[in-house]
Amino acid sequence: MTTHADPEGTLARWFAIDADSCFGVFTGAYAAWPCSVFEDYAAVSAADEFLDSAVPVTDGVLSAGYPAGVDPTFPLREAACGLYSFNANLGFGGATIYFLEASPRRPLVVQEAPPVLRRAANLVVLQGLRFADTVQLDLAAWVPTVKGSG
Repeated sequence: MTTHADPEGTLARWFAIDADSCFGVFTGAYAAWPCSVFEDYAAVSAADEFLDSAVPVTDGVLSAGYPAGVDPTFPLREAACGLYSFNANLGFGGATIYFLEASPRRPLVVQEAPPVLRRAANLVVLQGLRFADTVQLDLAAWVPTVKGSG
């Protein structure tokens, strides 16, 4: 079983569903994790592996605040698979703040998603939040407990 101590200080990687049934993928070095991710971390790993080989289904659009000079390939690839791509601000160990890096032109919704993504994303359901309206997300404001201190 994977516990929060296993990935602590590594690259956070998890999925979530918003109020519109859209998917988000969250990545960050030394970033915080929702505790619920560890209820079924195998599902998160499986979804991550699936996403690595998923076929793009739409166009990805970089966020206006995406840093100049940083390779946008990774977030655009995730967005092209229909997911909102968030990244924790590097340099803040244990950060709970995630920023939207890229959006899908046509978001993937729960009803259309493969079961492997639904299983992982259902671990973190962010009721009342719309990824389409989110530029910055403070994870600590949306989940009761956040693990990971970098």
